[in-house]
Amino acid sequence: MEIQAISSLSDFEEAQVLIDAMGKWDAEESSKFGVPDVVLLEYIYGHTAETLMEKFRQRGAGFFLARVDKHVAGCAGYSKSDDGVAELQKMYVHPKARGKGVAKGLMTACLNGMRDDGYASVRLETVTFMSDA
Repeated sequence: MEIQAISSLSDFEEAQVLIDAMGKWDAEESSKFGVPDVVLLEYIYGHTAETLMEKFRQRGAGFFLARVDKHVAGCAGYSKSDDGVAELQKMYVHPKARGKGVAKGLMTACLNGMRDDGYASVRLETVTFMSDA
């Protein structure tokens, strides 16, 4: 497994495929709680590869891709919230790559990046059906 910080548009295009898959799954699950998928997909997952790259290339932010056997297996990023706390975002591991340490590797890379950027704390917002989070 390889975890790397990314910054190029082509890397963010690969990450966008994973984020789109996560958004589709999230919308399906959230609809069971009455959340309209259009709202969720636009508000949480409405990024393009270009806007992701702009967001995660800022100072105090980072984004990582995981590869297993040269295939994109997962992604995760962090950025500064409005109150100055690091916020873990867009973490997703492809179903075929789960159970191989990908999430742990991504989390470690994000936490190391946060520490290097001087953050003292981190926040993860999630919902009840994302029990692994």
